[in-house]
Amino acid sequence: MARRVLSVLCLVALVSALFCTFVLAAQTDRDLEISAAVTEALVRENPFEYTHIDVKTFDGVVILGGFVDEFYKMQRVIEIARGVEGVKSVDNRIRIWDRD
Repeated sequence: MARRVLSVLCLVALVSALFCTFVLAAQTDRDLEISAAVTEALVRENPFEYTHIDVKTFDGVVILGGFVDEFYKMQRVIEIARGVEGVKSVDNRIRIWDRD
């Protein structure tokens, strides 16, 4: 009986893992497109001096990381990211880098 229950649990875990992999793979392409669009919009705007921004997207949520040298630049990066089609929300993890 214990073996049968364990076998069923293993089968359920395997099916769940395969389903999650399929669903996440479908989201990944769109997330990559959103990340590329945000990066392109940032480059089009004006590459900021002393700036390094990382853009990652998970299920439409854009995560911004990196450094800028002034607060207004961080605000502008967030504004640009929010303006890209498909962005559900922006998680800002950008830090202000003091060059002094």
